[in-house]
Amino acid sequence: MVAEKSQKDPKEYLPFLNKLKKMESNYQRYSIDKYLKRYPKALQHLSKCGPEHFSEFLNLVVDQKLYKEALKLYLPDTQEHKTVSYAYGEYLVQKHLPEQAGLVFFRCGAFEKALGAFLISGNWQQALCTAAELCYPEEKLAGRFAEKRKYTDAAILLEQYAKDYEEAILLLLEGNTWDEALRLIYKYNRRDILETNFKPSLLEVQKNQLVFLGTQKAALSRHRQRLSVVRELKQQAQHDLLDLEAPNCPESDLFSDASSMVTATDMSSKYTHSNSRISARSSKNRRKAERKKHSLKEGSPLEDVALLEVLGEIIRSIDSMKGEVHSLLKHLVLVGYDGQAQELQDTFEESLGLTEQSLLEIWSPDLQQIPANPILGPNSTANSISAAYNQQKSMALGVQDPELFMPPKLNKSMQWKLNILQ
Repeated sequence: MVAEKSQKDPKEYLPFLNKLKKMESNYQRYSIDKYLKRYPKALQHLSKCGPEHFSEFLNLVVDQKLYKEALKLYLPDTQEHKTVSYAYGEYLVQKHLPEQAGLVFFRCGAFEKALGAFLISGNWQQALCTAAELCYPEEKLAGRFAEKRKYTDAAILLEQYAKDYEEAILLLLEGNTWDEALRLIYKYNRRDILETNFKPSLLEVQKNQLVFLGTQKAALSRHRQRLSVVRELKQQAQHDLLDLEAPNCPESDLFSDASSMVTATDMSSKYTHSNSRISARSSKNRRKAERKKHSLKEGSPLEDVALLEVLGEIIRSIDSMKGEVHSLLKHLVLVGYDGQAQELQDTFEESLGLTEQSLLEIWSPDLQQIPANPILGPNSTANSISAAYNQQKSMALGVQDPELFMPPKLNKSMQWKLNILQ
C-alpha cells in the first residue's frame, strides 16, 4: 500500500519499506498511517506501543489537535489521560475558551490552572469550588473578585467563608448593592453601620450621580449644537460648489476636470501609501487607528459622524442608569432622605426628557435617505460630481457602520420612578 501511494522512485522508498519490516507491529502500523496522513488511526496504533512512546504520542496530539480522540484512548485515572487533558486545557485557553479550559483542568486535578481559567471566564461559582480544593485564602480570593467588580460574589466569600461580615458589607456598599448590604446589617444586628457607612454612602452616590448627569447634559447640548452647525456648513459648502459651475463656459469644466484628475491621482497615491502602512501595523495599532478614524476636531472631514458617535454614547449612558437610579431612590426614601431622592428623580427625569427630544433632531428621517439625483449624467460637471460625492460620502459610512446612523434604542419599559415622590 505504501508503494502504491508513494510517488517516489522505488530506490527511494525501498529503504523505508525495509525499515518498516523491522518495527514492532503496532509501531509499524502507526508509521504507515502517519506516512499516509491518517492521523487518528496512527494515534490509535501509537497508544498501544507502551509508555516509552508517549512523548511521541503527545507531540502528534498537539501537532494535529487530536485532543478529544486521544482522551478516548486512556482511562481517566491514568497519568497519560491527565497529561493529555492538561495539554487540551492549554489549547482551549489559547482558543479563548477559558471556561471550558477550566472544566478540563479541574477534572484532571490541575486546580491552579483551573482557578485562573475560571477567573478569566467569570465563572465565580466554579472559582469558589476550585479555591476550596486549593485551600486558597478566602480574603485573597475575595480581593480578586472585587478587582473584577464582582462585589456580591466577594461579599459571599467574605461572609460565608472568611466569616468577616463587616468587610462584606463595606464591599457591598462600594458596589452600590444596597439591598444585600442592608440584609447583612440587619442579619448581624449592626444598626450602627447604618449611620457610620450606609447613609453616608447613599448621599455620596446621590451627589456623584447628580454631578454626572449635569456633565452629560452639558455635553449633550454642546455636541448637539455643534452638529447643527456642522450640518449647515456642509450644506452651504455644497451649494457654493454648485453655484461655482459655469454651464456656458466649457473652459471652466475643462479646468475643473483637469484639477479633479490631478487631485484624484494625488489622493489615490496617498491612499495607496496609507493603505500599505495600515496593513503593516500590528493588531493593537490597527485597533487604535480604528478608534481614531472619527475625529471631533472642528473642521475634520467626518466631524459630523464623530458627533453622532459621541451623542449616541451619551444618550445610552444616561438611559442605562435607570436601574441604578431606581435602586438608589428606594433606599434614600427608606432612610428618610426624601429631599435628596426628589432632587435626583427630577434631575434624572429632565435628563431623560432631553435625550428623547434630541433623538428626532439628531437622527432625522432624511439622515438615511440617499439623494435621488445621480452623480453622473449628461449635464454633470466636475464640480457637481464633487458636490454629490461629498454628500454621499457619509452615506457610504452608514452602510459600513449603520448603527451610527440609527437612533439609540431606549429602555422605555422600565419603571424607574417612585410614585410616592411625584
